[in-house]
This record gives sequence, structure tokens and C-alpha cells, in this order.
Amino acid sequence: MGAGGTSQSEAWLTLSLSAIAPRHQRALVEALGSPEAVLGADNAALTAVDGVTAAHVSRLRAAQAEADVPAMLDSLGELGVELLPYTDERYPALLLETADPPALLYVRGEISARDDLSVALVGTRRRSPYGEMVAQRLTADLVRRGFTIVSGLAVGIDADAHAAAVEAGGRTIAVLACGIDVDYPSHNLELRERIVGAGAVVTELAPGTPPTRDRFPQRNRILSGLALGTVVIEAPVKSGALITARLAAEEGREVFAVPGNITSPVSRGCHALLREGATLVETAEDVVEGLGIMLEAVPEREPEQERRRKLEDLPGDQQQVLDALSHQPRNIDDVTAESDLPASQVSAALMLLEVKGLVRRFPGNQFVRI
Repeated sequence: MGAGGTSQSEAWLTLSLSAIAPRHQRALVEALGSPEAVLGADNAALTAVDGVTAAHVSRLRAAQAEADVPAMLDSLGELGVELLPYTDERYPALLLETADPPALLYVRGEISARDDLSVALVGTRRRSPYGEMVAQRLTADLVRRGFTIVSGLAVGIDADAHAAAVEAGGRTIAVLACGIDVDYPSHNLELRERIVGAGAVVTELAPGTPPTRDRFPQRNRILSGLALGTVVIEAPVKSGALITARLAAEEGREVFAVPGNITSPVSRGCHALLREGATLVETAEDVVEGLGIMLEAVPEREPEQERRRKLEDLPGDQQQVLDALSHQPRNIDDVTAESDLPASQVSAALMLLEVKGLVRRFPGNQFVRI
């Protein structure tokens, strides 16, 4: 319990309900040490934090006074929702690297370390049969290479990508522009439940928050932030998919576009991206190469059940070495330094991990996690 008997979950939820911008929520927590300390601080201490105004404090006090936070936590628990603050070690690393990560994520399902290898697939709601086919085929091929598919659960390309990921036995993450308890979009409620079982549904917006026009660009920064790169499949010149691509580029993430019919309005946004330097995508290999990941490092995956069994049975030293690797090649000296194990033990662990099919060796004592 924190100040005044407030639990950490209650404190984070109260901060979220205040609707203070994420950067100000993070500034308050970093300045005062914890969300509980923020709620227990006086107004002068709050406004002393850089960027925090009296209006922000008023919103926070209103949330403290008006919201039945314990009851809301109970309701979220019944829905299977977990609160994941940016201070939690399980918070998505790629998202935390962005300029403005959410202070708190509401999560239904599970975010996994495997989701570090993620690609966002986005596009128009009014997709053509060609766009649907490309989304399904590209998604299935990326899933077989071990990628998690991130999208926005909208009707059209988004839903095609999520559904294809689930059907291929892969992982997928849906990012909402509304509260986690809001049934939107209504067309995709069944798909949403399937996604929960094959990944996660996430949002930064407080329970009950409706999907308004201004919240979709806000959502899109999370969508692009969760992924190594964003693939646009059919998008008119003015579309949310292009906003997502722009946000990805601003974060230094890769932008990809699928070419389409030159007479189709839904192809013009993709062609504009290609003229601006986006990587042209015809196959999953184009995405892998564009991300700078060696094709051999992401082969088609073995059955998930078998892979989980291998990971569960790993001795401690092998787990430490595996944790020190990523999907980008790393030199054995760097792995040794990060794992904090003797070089001989690291070499032996890498050999055993290679035999188990969990790492791959490249020339120059370079290793990747697969």
C-alpha cells in the first residue's frame, strides 16, 4: 500500500482516469518516485514538476474524488484485464523506446518477449479482394517466420491481418482507440476474443473511453511503436494507415508498402510512400531483408508446443545466454559480457542452444536468437 492506503494498481488507474497526457504522468512518477507518491503529494509539489499545471492537478484531484477505483479494478479483473505500467519489466521494450510511450497499458491476453519480433500490418477499411489476399498471405508467411502481427482491429486490412495470424497459429496484438471494456468495432467482437487467446488486446485509454476521431492517431503511435516496422497494404492518400507509417518513420522504424493497381484510389497512399522511399514489399522476405535481419535467422518455426517445452527445460546458464541474445547478430564477446558468465560456459551454452534450434551461428562468432 502507498500513501493513504492506496495500492499501486489503484494509483496507476487513478492517474489514467485523470486523462493527463502520458508524458506528464511519467514526469510526475519519475519526479515523485511512484504513482502512490503522486496521489499523496500536495498541489505545490505536483505543480513543481516540469510541465505540470494547475489544470492537470485539478483533473487528478477530480479522479481521486469521483472515481470508484476499487470497483473498477474488480470489473477489469472480471474481464481478465491486467494493468501494465511503463515501469514494469514486462512492458514492451520497443514501445518504451519511443518518444511518448503510454504510462499505462490495459492488457487482455498476454504480451510476450517473443513480441519483440513484431511487424505492424495496416491498411484501408475499404480494401479490395487483392488487398485482402495480400494481407492474408503476407501475414501467414510472417507468422511462419516467427513474427508477431500488430494492427488496429479495424474492419478491412487490420481484421484480415489479425484473423490470418490467428488461423496460422501465430501471435497478434490489437491496439484499440477506446477503453478496453468498450465493444468497438462491433463487427470484430468475435475476432477480438480470438486475439486474446493468441496474443493480446491493448489500449492506453481508461475504461469507458469512447472511440473519437482524435483518438485514432493517438492509438497509431502505440501501434507503430510496438513494431520493428510497419507494412501498409492499400491506403488512400488521406488515411490512418499513412499516419501510422509517418509515426513509424519518425521513430526510426522501417516503413514498407505493397504496390497496387495504379487506377485504384486505395493504392495511391502506398505508391506515395514508395516514392518517398518506403521499401517495396511483395513477399515476407522483403520485410525480413528490409529490417536488416538475416533470412536464416528467422526460419519457419517449429510447432509452438515443442518450442515451449524446450524453453521450459533450459538450465539456468543457457537461459542467461539466451536472454543476452536478440534477433540481430551479436558477437560472442558481447554475449559473454551481458550474461556475466565465464567465456567457456557461454561457449558451451551457445553450442547446446544451437543443437536445440534456439540460436543460430554465423561467421565471425556472431549469434542470433531464433
